[in-house]
Amino acid sequence: MKGPLVADNSPVLWSARDIVEVPATAVTAADIASMAKQLSPRELHQVIQTFDSGLYEMGATFVWTRTMAGLKRQLASLGIDFIAEMLDRPDIRADAEIHEVLTDFDAVRLAEELGMFGSSHALRLRHALETVTHFADPPSDVDDEGMMPEEAIGTLRTCVQTILGHDELGVAVEFAQFRKRLESEVLPDAAPEIEGLANSPYFFKRTVLRVLLAGIKTASGAQLENLLANFNTLLPSLWPGLMDPDRHMLGRGYAELHADGQSKASSGVRSALLKVSGFDYVPENLRSLTFLEAAARVLGAHFGWDNFHTEPAPMRALASLGSSIPIHAFAKCMTAILCVRIGNPYGVSFDAQSHAIRMLENVTRERWAYFFDECLPADDVLLGELTNETVATRWCHVLIDIERVQELSLKKKSSRTFLKASFDGDVAAVQRLARRRSEALR
Repeated sequence: MKGPLVADNSPVLWSARDIVEVPATAVTAADIASMAKQLSPRELHQVIQTFDSGLYEMGATFVWTRTMAGLKRQLASLGIDFIAEMLDRPDIRADAEIHEVLTDFDAVRLAEELGMFGSSHALRLRHALETVTHFADPPSDVDDEGMMPEEAIGTLRTCVQTILGHDELGVAVEFAQFRKRLESEVLPDAAPEIEGLANSPYFFKRTVLRVLLAGIKTASGAQLENLLANFNTLLPSLWPGLMDPDRHMLGRGYAELHADGQSKASSGVRSALLKVSGFDYVPENLRSLTFLEAAARVLGAHFGWDNFHTEPAPMRALASLGSSIPIHAFAKCMTAILCVRIGNPYGVSFDAQSHAIRMLENVTRERWAYFFDECLPADDVLLGELTNETVATRWCHVLIDIERVQELSLKKKSSRTFLKASFDGDVAAVQRLARRRSEALR
């Protein structure tokens, strides 16, 4: 893949690295697994033997576990502080282990944003995750035949193409180099990188700002001065195109620095926010952080193993925090609540529904308008879920049942189009619009 900036300082768009080409003629587990460089000879033998014995759930689960272990190992090299900023998770400790804080879903999402693979293969990986987690704890239906050979082979193929087929995912090294450059150099006001960033995909703008903020929180001396200088140079050019959830993320970052007594760092970030009149996005208290942490736990359960049984507890905990969601945590909470309501292709967590429904009923008409105009267009998680036909169908039914969503006055034409398609039950249009918006973020 190409890095964000080339050696001559000319800006280039971020692009995904090449995948491992698995020939279409490779249709057996032996043919595909033989290309998995991260599997040892013993593991390779076990995978082939398991598939050949028809133990598809066991084989696919093992392959997926090894895939995620390899991916998370590479992501860990970027540092827990950076991962916390990328995921907008203020609750993650600096000394946390990667497996404690990074779910499989978040690992795939983060890897896609860093260009480890493209959106099509990220979609296949998310589908593989849904398939493996479903059959790891299958429903009690008497007619359930378990995982089919083609489902297991598809999971194996995707894992080899994206992760297991590489010796290592060099993007982690490249991105670490880019972070180091931001720490060691001060970009001049007329630097070509600034114009290049303004014309880059949205996710890259967000990534650069989060890289800077993560560094500012931990750096000192000359490194801190360079990061603050670059933050003050880049933020004014990127701010007009930033969506509210990411503006709130920067506001919370300043509040955390101020609360921690990091005077030099908070002063530098304050200077940048003053340039863009960004103090409307600084939270007044830590109530927002409590909601953010609760929402993160809901999403962790939703995208984790045995989600139908693990969602109710964190969803109940989120609902117990109160009916009024702080604006700084509103976007993340809506993502979590709506993910519970629309479930996944295999169904919903029934015991979590009442809590999610109650929270949605308390969302005002004005907040719903804000959600569709400002939050949903930036919500890569929810948009990604809505590209699935079954989930998009459930989404349409959920919205129709919410009286306050009807006849909303939305500012953006794209938001009005999306809402109309949802109310019309035009599932294909919802999928298409969600996919288009999700791709626009990248």
